[in-house]
Amino acid sequence: MNNRLLLQPYEREGNSLLSKSAYFPPRFPQLPVQELNNAIDQAFQRCLKNKKGVFKPYNPDPKTLVKSTIDHLRERSDPILNPYFLSLLDIEDVFEFDAVSYEMQRHRMSIGIFYQYLILELMRNSWPVFDGSREGDVVADITTPGLPSGLRLYMSIKKSKDTVGGQDISGVIRRLENEAKSEKNLTRPYLCVVGIATPSKGKLKGYDDRSIKMDKGGKAYSLNCEFWGPGFIFPYITGHDAITIYSLSISRVSEYLPFMTLSFKKECSSLLQIELRRLNLINKAEKIDVTSFLRYIIGK
Repeated sequence: MNNRLLLQPYEREGNSLLSKSAYFPPRFPQLPVQELNNAIDQAFQRCLKNKKGVFKPYNPDPKTLVKSTIDHLRERSDPILNPYFLSLLDIEDVFEFDAVSYEMQRHRMSIGIFYQYLILELMRNSWPVFDGSREGDVVADITTPGLPSGLRLYMSIKKSKDTVGGQDISGVIRRLENEAKSEKNLTRPYLCVVGIATPSKGKLKGYDDRSIKMDKGGKAYSLNCEFWGPGFIFPYITGHDAITIYSLSISRVSEYLPFMTLSFKKECSSLLQIELRRLNLINKAEKIDVTSFLRYIIGK
């Protein structure tokens, strides 16, 4: 089949498959900072709700944090690595090494969802935008200079490039295109987009941060799907660079994703020591006893 028959009817950038860059000028005027903050708050609030839309409160007290730590140590410890590692720590450091990293992982999961909702909420300020069929999917009808009909975007927002790799790439692109092709009332060309919210390998690119994803053979996964990085996507939808968006989010994150393990670190460390002694897991050297801890985590 002729590939030209598969191409959506919008102009491309030179001889590439990228849509014409003139379709996507940075937003002007810039989105007001208050509206940026409102979108950030909305995204944080949404990322803290479960799939039924019910808010998941997170405000543990020291006793709850220590109980969670005991549960982690018992249920998630490797029988070789963890007894050895914990036996090297001073007792007062056990809580920090376990609980803080666990809380960080919890927040990493939430912040991944936050980015998905953030881009959706920011886009709402410019175009008709809808939640897609899956969490992290966005459908938007955008205006485009030089293309009177505009474009319908079918987007999947990912925290980072690492979130979608290997075999997942073709699956995400195929799902987006299937959704576009199944739309019976589509009155404009469609463009599928995988939006990446954070820099790849710590490098924030400029406004040309758009690409076509190729397989190992150098063939495009799709003729109508682009990857948009944060260097492009944030200025395009807000007029502000990514660093501005990240900085504003940093100033508000403590309201939604507080590190309670750090706030209560000393108190929790003392409570955990009491509990470890009660469980007879501390030896005469004031360290975790390897044999006792092994028996504890395997139920013997």
